[in-house]
Amino acid sequence: MTDALSTGVSALRAYQTALSTTSHNIANANTAGFTRQRVELSARPAYGTGAGYIGDGVDVTTIQRITDALVNTRLQGTTSAQARADSYASYASRIDSVLSDPAMGLAGPMQSFFDAAAALAQNPSSTAARQALLGSAQSLTTSFNALQNELDTMSNEIDTSLTATVGEINQYTDALAKLNSRIVDAAAQFGGQPSNDLLDQRDQLINEIATRIGITTVPQDDGSINIFTGSGQALVVGTTATKLGTAPDLFNSGNLELTWAGQPITGQLSGGRIGGLLDARRELLEPMRNELGRIAASLAEAVNTQNAQGIDALGRLGGDLLTTPVGAAYGSTLNAGIATMAVAIDDIGALDGSDYVFRFDGIAWSAADSRTGASVPLSGSGTVADPLLVGGVAITVSGSAQAGDRFLVRPTANAAGQLGLATTDPARVAAASAVRVSAASGNTAQVGTLSVTDASDPALLTSTTISFTGPNTYQINGSGAYSYTAGTPISVNGWSLSLSGTPATGDSFSVSRGAVNSGDNSNARALAQLGGQNLLDGGVSSLMGTQSALTTRAGSAAQQAQLQLDAQSAAYTQAKGARESISGVNLDEEAADMIRFQQAYQAAAQIIQIANQVFQSLLDATRG
Repeated sequence: MTDALSTGVSALRAYQTALSTTSHNIANANTAGFTRQRVELSARPAYGTGAGYIGDGVDVTTIQRITDALVNTRLQGTTSAQARADSYASYASRIDSVLSDPAMGLAGPMQSFFDAAAALAQNPSSTAARQALLGSAQSLTTSFNALQNELDTMSNEIDTSLTATVGEINQYTDALAKLNSRIVDAAAQFGGQPSNDLLDQRDQLINEIATRIGITTVPQDDGSINIFTGSGQALVVGTTATKLGTAPDLFNSGNLELTWAGQPITGQLSGGRIGGLLDARRELLEPMRNELGRIAASLAEAVNTQNAQGIDALGRLGGDLLTTPVGAAYGSTLNAGIATMAVAIDDIGALDGSDYVFRFDGIAWSAADSRTGASVPLSGSGTVADPLLVGGVAITVSGSAQAGDRFLVRPTANAAGQLGLATTDPARVAAASAVRVSAASGNTAQVGTLSVTDASDPALLTSTTISFTGPNTYQINGSGAYSYTAGTPISVNGWSLSLSGTPATGDSFSVSRGAVNSGDNSNARALAQLGGQNLLDGGVSSLMGTQSALTTRAGSAAQQAQLQLDAQSAAYTQAKGARESISGVNLDEEAADMIRFQQAYQAAAQIIQIANQVFQSLLDATRG
């Protein structure tokens, strides 16, 4: 009966282990990341007799975690994707709220400015109307400044979040490397048996890391696991963790770069909170800030150019009403030369809101789009007389550059914050045209339009008489013989005159300086019409239309980001549910197992008791 006793003892021990494991499952039913465990039993080898093989009891083979590697990998991926979408959608929503908010948006202040210009056109000699125009201009510039400040604040928040998240990742990878060591040691100590609770802790750490950055995992034969970023940089190899870092970007432009082993890897990272932050900065914040700056710079250029074409209340040519934003150029920290760059807006019709990377090869400069890396057309040599021209921007290079030197040029990123009033004197608003034209009585041809084409021409205000000596020839101030083609403007002294009808011999037109406070409202009308004129994108888009498109674009981006978040959240919920259905603790099932194992334990105890009684009976019989 020794065999029966041994069998009963093995069963007692086995079901005691099963009861302990079931109790452990029940105790951790609500523990985050806990994986249900199950005792794996196997029959001991039977021994042979003449009557056949007799079983020798049961052994506990292992205590197994009920898990599915494919489901866990899916959960890890959806965790990373959901965290990325959540972070991205948060900034998309904030940018949309800022740009579309009636109190902060540009639609109202821009419309008010052009309405004030229209009101001035109704009463061009009114000082109050001029003051109202400057007041609306001040409100408009304040709105631009406030939006720039909001976007800059978001940019700073992203950098702060990147720094904090990198610190968290480093803490988790360090803890995971230490867990790897404990898991390997435990497996070696207990003959390769897994340390299930340590594995659960490690899986939790992996999910925490995946929440913050996209990763891949590679299990090792010794029980450890290696963690890599999605682009292949090792975060944990065995028991060694490599820290991520942050550093100013190569151009010191204000953005943080993420580094690995001291090398920048920002462009290679994706997924998780870090991926969402980087994508929000790259796809939303910087383009929106550039576009806002493009509108601000274009507004200033258009308003100042138009005001310069008129006569102010003091009889002078109109000056700047708004400060003119300038772009920024950041030299690489690796530059060997001492060159610097000055960036000015040259052509608002060609301005596209892009950033550029300039490179000097020792002979000439080349430029590429900073986001795509695609080469862009570039002309000029970089001197004051022949500046580098790209995308509506003129760049003057000072100092000497060396081969390999690079610059990041951001023409409009900060322009909205630079916008302001250039004057507070209402008399400097030029409501009247700088020049006026009159036709001699009896003319066959009549005046079409007169416009200023070059307000800087020193002879702009000089009185000029155009006399036709025939339908195809004319003189200027009684001199010369100039050819005339019907429909072609006559351009002199920085102004351009178009005629209607066919001139006859003797037709005469006089162009002279505009009169001060004469009631002329032509330049004020031109100012009022700037908002709707197609001045941008090569003459395709207007200031008001571009501002509206920016708001619509932000709204669309926020909507798409929310849809993506909803989809990723649903995928994450499904993956988590799949994991719980396999690895989660079902209390009803565990309670049933508890009863089953209890009964088996009691039966095993009964076996031992009976075996002991039989053995005692045998001993008593041998004593007689």
